[in-house]
Amino acid sequence: MPEDRILAAILFSDIVGYTELMNKNEERAFKILHKSKVLQKQIIEKFRGNWLKEIGDVVLASFNSASEAV
Repeated sequence: MPEDRILAAILFSDIVGYTELMNKNEERAFKILHKSKVLQKQIIEKFRGNWLKEIGDVVLASFNSASEAV
C-alpha cells in the first residue's frame, strides 16, 4: 500500500523573553501573548495556512508551500 505524502512548510514561533517577562510583569505578558496570537491567526489565515497547535507562547502552523509561508 503506497504512503500518502504531503509537502508542507512549518511555522514554529515563540515570543523571545516571554518567561522573563512573565516573571517581571504577568499582566503585560498576557497582553502581549494575546496580541501576538491575534496577529498570527490573521496572517496564517490570509496566506492559507493551518493553525495546528499552541502551547503557552508557542504557535505551530503549516502551509501548503514555502512561498505561502514566507
